[in-house]
Amino acid sequence: MIGLRKGMYILNAQDRKVNLDRYALANMLYAPSYVSLEAALNFYGLIPERVTDVTSVSTRKTMQFKNDLGNFTYQHIHPKAFRGFKKAGEGADSFFLAEPEKAVVDFLYLNLHRFDGNTQQILEESYRFQNIEDLSAKRLLELAKLFETKKLMRVVRDLARWIKEAQSLPAGRE
Repeated sequence: MIGLRKGMYILNAQDRKVNLDRYALANMLYAPSYVSLEAALNFYGLIPERVTDVTSVSTRKTMQFKNDLGNFTYQHIHPKAFRGFKKAGEGADSFFLAEPEKAVVDFLYLNLHRFDGNTQQILEESYRFQNIEDLSAKRLLELAKLFETKKLMRVVRDLARWIKEAQSLPAGRE
């Protein structure tokens, strides 16, 4: 048996008939939650780095679980902002995952203290954001409003301008 958290266990790999998806496991460990932040940004190809920890968002208090299957981190957000996610995967491996724009907004909100300068430069150089032309600037702004934070709205407006510029460039000219 592998201990996942207090009172929650799964069979060892050799005794299990199926492997659990780590994102599905993240949803089960701490509910309600959905996979977001760096894990979702990587899932959608918005950052190039390989992400080993599963980061999620919850209306419950911030929490972290470390077990033999990895590190699972949960960040608290206000219930008003707990939307903008969808069901992904199939069957036992299904899980709740932030929409691409919601993963970006969650990330920006939970890292707002790092955005005191040029938003585009910070996102490009520090976080290596990529493929932003696939994002909806309108949806980013809608989701950012849920947090009711002026600084977040400023950062998201900066990002929305960058997205619109990227979308107006001919393919391959970014």
